[in-house]
Order: sequence, then structure tokens, then C-alpha cells
Amino acid sequence: MLFFGVSTLAILAVTVVARPTSNVVVEQLQGPPAGWIKDDGTKVDKDVTTITLQIHLTNQGMKEFHDLAMNIATPGHAQYGNHLDQATISSMIAPKQESVDLVQTWLERELPSSGADVLVNGDYVTVRASVNAIEKLLKTEYNTFVRTSSSDKALRTLQYSLPSNLVGHIDMVQPTTFFGLQKQRSTILEHHELADDDEVSTEAVQAVPGCTGSRITPTCLANLYNFVSAKNQTVGLLGVAGFLEEYAIKADMSTFLNNYAYFSNKSKGFTCAPVNGGTCPNSPAGIEANLDVQYAGSISSSVPMTYYSTAGRGPWIGPGTNTNEPYLEFLNYLLALPAESLPNTLSISYGDDESTIPVSYATNACNLFSQLGARGVSVLVSSGDSGVGSSCKINGKSSFTTAFPAACPWVTTVGGTSGTSPEGAWSAGGGGFSEVFERPSYQNATVANWLATDTTHNAVTPYFNASGRAYPDVSALAVNYVIVAGGSSTGVSGTSCSAPATAGIIQLLNSGRIAAGKKGLGFLNPWLYGTASTGFNDIKTGKIGGCSGVISGAGFSAVSGWDPATGLGSPNYEALLKFATSTA
Repeated sequence: MLFFGVSTLAILAVTVVARPTSNVVVEQLQGPPAGWIKDDGTKVDKDVTTITLQIHLTNQGMKEFHDLAMNIATPGHAQYGNHLDQATISSMIAPKQESVDLVQTWLERELPSSGADVLVNGDYVTVRASVNAIEKLLKTEYNTFVRTSSSDKALRTLQYSLPSNLVGHIDMVQPTTFFGLQKQRSTILEHHELADDDEVSTEAVQAVPGCTGSRITPTCLANLYNFVSAKNQTVGLLGVAGFLEEYAIKADMSTFLNNYAYFSNKSKGFTCAPVNGGTCPNSPAGIEANLDVQYAGSISSSVPMTYYSTAGRGPWIGPGTNTNEPYLEFLNYLLALPAESLPNTLSISYGDDESTIPVSYATNACNLFSQLGARGVSVLVSSGDSGVGSSCKINGKSSFTTAFPAACPWVTTVGGTSGTSPEGAWSAGGGGFSEVFERPSYQNATVANWLATDTTHNAVTPYFNASGRAYPDVSALAVNYVIVAGGSSTGVSGTSCSAPATAGIIQLLNSGRIAAGKKGLGFLNPWLYGTASTGFNDIKTGKIGGCSGVISGAGFSAVSGWDPATGLGSPNYEALLKFATSTA
């Protein structure tokens, strides 16, 4: 029996008469994404194994909403700071009722007795059914693929079809051709032993108090980024995204604060919020998760913090249910929260090569980020740890490769630096230009100036899309962070360090505004590139690399002003605070 669940946002009223129609291939890959191969050795019982399919109905009015969201984020505009509730956003971008009706008719015709469960909620239709039933629905075949760098497996297809009368009404069906995101932390520098105390103590004279080359702590960051005075903030909410069974451990947080916290509140903890069936166990300790909560949390003083433990993997671990890669579920979870429960700032350290992600998926996820920004959430995303790319091939052509969601124009992307006197570009920090998203208006003047005046990129111009969304927007230290995992201290490097550290600083700014009776900053980028553009430490040395053995001389150099190695630079809290408190 086909079961339909109906949300209050989408009332089904079937008025469309089903007509026989031809099928059209709407998405097709020439082969699995880089890093994945077909796994013929894993057999799947397609009658028993299920798929939870997300069908996205085409939104109406998205351009008009994006224009409004940009106005809300632009200081000086009459709409600035007038954040929206989700009901208002949903009414602006709701799909046509015709789309809902046509899809319901199609599902009733194709899944009449399969035991499928169907839920309609706003612009999403969720279908849970056996692999066999989904294959018949999409006129496709699912196979098992394995990521060559790990044991991750995914049950995916390289193409699928829809009835021709649904083209234009549906713009995404997943999991089909999207193989999932991964942690942005460098696999080479994932975590490493700390230097001996004797080695650390040899650096008797420190240019920045608390900073040594081998151990970065909150005390170092407080002095380097000038948030020494930012004490006793208690209002607002900071959020940290968690995926792929990465668990943040409260006992490790306590040990970290006792040993390394800069602010006096060493009893601060965090709330763990299960998402999509997630759990909050006391072990095992996730290196990524502990890094994120320990630095975002310790920097943001006494501001409450929530770790969103989101269940589900793109990779299939059979037998049983083939769950969605949980990115969309997480973003929709946040958007369903009331305004008082939303974080002011959100840190995300997960992503993948943009070229491996279907454009339909990237577009829909980016649209969800735009809604979070319009709701008043400042989203910080790590830029990746592969410089301008590792495989550096797109459709067989040599090209720099960019990361997602770092390349989404509705997030603030954080690159990496190394050293403290001075800071320089971290060679592995991600940066570049999107092949999917065009350059947003808030970047036009800044990036156009770099393209016109910088000479360091001339030799590599053929390898990047100069008209695409450029990133990173800002940067911060990315190497040798001390964290606690499983009760022991260890060192971690990657832009997964710089993103939560920057998120903690942005939360201090948001909390300061809220305490002063103002609204949070929300989507940051128009403010960053305009009003606050001089509130950063300009990074002028170093270079990001990548494309080893593929493109000679690949990368971008840090130069005076914005550049695609370090963005606008690293944060100067006191300077940014003046801009934040003076902005209406």
C-alpha cells in the first residue's frame, strides 16, 4: 500500500489526470566521480534493501527571494537586518500546486502496491521504498561503488529518468548520482603527536604571546586575533555541524577547557542535538567533532553552544536501509526550527570537490544556505585542504578544482594560514573559483581589482573560471592546533581548524550586537566585503598549491588586499567589533 504523509505546508489536491508519457534521462554521469570505482564484489538484495529518496520540486520565485536575501544582508539597504521567518520564505518560493499534483499522480501510478512510504513537506517529497521499486520508478539500475581512499561504499546510479511531463516540475532526485561529502580535514595532517614540552620551551621569545610554532591554543588565538577583551558574553547561540558518526565528547571538552581555555569560564559545555536519528554517545571521540566544539566553544566565551549530531551516510553499509547523505536533512532541520532556536553562527567542516557533486544538488543545498542567511544565521565553512585541487581534471581537461560548499556564494568560506609573525598562506589551504556559481555582486569590485592588478596568477589563468564565485572570503591559522581526544592531547591541522576558530570570533560579534539590542549579522559576506573589509590582518606572503604532477606552478599567491589564497585576511576582533556595533 502506498502511504502518503501530508504536511501543513503542502496540502495535496490531485486534479491532474495521468497521461501516458515518455521517459527522459534528466541526469547522467560518464562514470563515477574521481576517487570512486564500481564494486562488483558486493551483492545487494534489492528486494530487502531500501532507499530513502528525496525528490525536490522546482521552486518558484527563487531569484526574487535571493534579491531580498541579499538586501537583508547589505548594510545601508532599507531591508538590512530584517530577517525573515521560514513561513514567509516558504510562501515566496513554494512550488506550483501543479508540480505537487503531477508528482503524486506519478507515484500512485508507479508504486501502487510496493509498500512505499511517501511524505510531502513543502518543496520536498520523500519516498522510502525497496531498491527494486526505486529502480523501476526512475528507470535505472543501482550499483555498489567504493571510495578508493577508504572503505566507504555507496549504492548509487550513474543516470536516471523521469516522465517527460515532470521535466521542469522536479529539479533534483537523490540519492542517485551524488556520492556524498567527506570531512574537509587533511588526511595527511589529520592529527599528529605534539612536540615535547622541552622543544616548545626553547622558543623563549614569542612574537605573539602564547603562540609557538608547534602548539596553537586559544591563548595564542586570543592574542593573535585581538579578542583578549571579549569576555563574559552570554547571549545568543553558536552551532557546530557534525556528520559521519563524528561524536563530540563532553568529558574531552571539560579536559580541554581546564588545560587550555583562555577565558575564565572553564565549566562551559555544549548541548548535543540529535538530527535525522543521530545519537550523542560518550565515546568514541571524533577528532573532527572535538576540534570543532573545543575551539568554537572556547573562543565564544560563555555563549551557549549546540553540536548537531546528524545521522546518515551517503556510503551504504548494508544490508538494510541506504540512507541519504545527510546534508540536506541537516539544513532542512535547521530551517524548521523557530527563530529563537536557530544558532546565530554555524561552523561546518565538511565538503568535497565541486566537480563530483551534481549541479542540481549543489544548487539546492546552496539555496538552503541562502534561506539560513535570511533567517539570521552566519554560516562559516572550511575551504578545504587540497589547495587548488588534487585530481585537477574536469571532463578530461586540466583545471583547478574547487570545493563545495566552500564555493557556494551564500556561505562565508574560511581559508588557512600558517605562522604568527607574520601569518602567511598555508600551502594546503583551499582556494579558487567556482565552475558552477557565478561571481556574486558583493565580490565584483574586489575580485575584479585582483584580476586586473595581480600579476602572480597570469601563468595559471587558463586553469580557473575567472567569472565564478571566488573563495576563500577570510582566513585563519590552520596548523598545529592542540585538542583533547579520548582524554589525551594531540595536534590537528587543516581548515577544519580555521573555520570553527573564526566561527567563535563571529559569534562574539553576533553576541555583542544582540546584547546591545541589535539583530545578529546573519549572512556575512556583503558586510565583510563592504563595511568591514578593513577589519582584517592582510596576509601578503605564502602561496597555496595543489595539482601535483598535473599543472606546473599551480596555485595562488597571497598578495596585498583580497586574494584567492587567504581572502580578505585573518580577523582582527577589535576592529571588526567597531564595524559590527556601528552597523545599524
